[in-house]
Amino acid sequence: MDNIHQSFQIHRDPLKNKDHRRVADFIESTAGIQLPESKKTLIETRLRKRQRALQFDTLEDYLDFVLENPEGENEKVHFIDTLTTNKTDFYRESEHFDFIKNHIKSTYALKPKKIRIWSAGCSTGEEPYTLAMEMLELKESIPDLHFEICATDISTRCLAKATKAIYEHDRVLTMPLTIRRKYLLRSKNKENPRIQIAPEVRKFVTFSSFNFMSEDWARHEQSYDFILCRNVMIYFSNADRERLTQQFSYSLKSGGVMIVGHSESLIDPKSYFNRLKATVYQKGG
Repeated sequence: MDNIHQSFQIHRDPLKNKDHRRVADFIESTAGIQLPESKKTLIETRLRKRQRALQFDTLEDYLDFVLENPEGENEKVHFIDTLTTNKTDFYRESEHFDFIKNHIKSTYALKPKKIRIWSAGCSTGEEPYTLAMEMLELKESIPDLHFEICATDISTRCLAKATKAIYEHDRVLTMPLTIRRKYLLRSKNKENPRIQIAPEVRKFVTFSSFNFMSEDWARHEQSYDFILCRNVMIYFSNADRERLTQQFSYSLKSGGVMIVGHSESLIDPKSYFNRLKATVYQKGG
């Protein structure tokens, strides 16, 4: 990159209000995610890493490069990745997986078909792999059950990690022991123990990039029996959440189920869904 400094000195001036505003405006217009004043320290911490990596003297210089300079177009991918990646875990809010299994048992067991599930905002893959493992467990009691999982995220970095399916040992400790023994491969390096999800799990999950704000939703229309979009929409404005509620309803088959995180709810769900329980909604039909 031509304008990266050969010799530089990082200045740790705090993120200015005007720079916070232009970062927040760009991320909201591009990805729909809100970064309010309370996130200012988090923004600064994350962007410092890119500032150092590209050897810019100040955060303002880095932001000018990304947001104003045509040569910074390729850096926008890293910029968005840096500010939109959120923590997740295997078996997070595990009662949702229990609900899905019980719903399939009561609804689909007598009329087997392929179950399609969308993990929307899949981050580094923990949610879709949890889904795949739980569906394999269910398949032991319903042999005719067939399923596929579509996992999407805006972050290319997260998707690359998810596709590799390799995790630090402490990341898998939230899994039940029986699941770990059945579906995980362990590295032989005792100094840096790492875990990989087994191929028989990975083959059921397809990862792809998807931006809720700009992508063509038509490819998802009436495609899914279940959609999980958990702990994602909490970062969006009410107007965008309402639009997403509508889009997700169009993406579900008749009678399909939408699940959100415990800290969030759908905007105006009655126009599109029946509420089955807290955080769980069913499309009419």
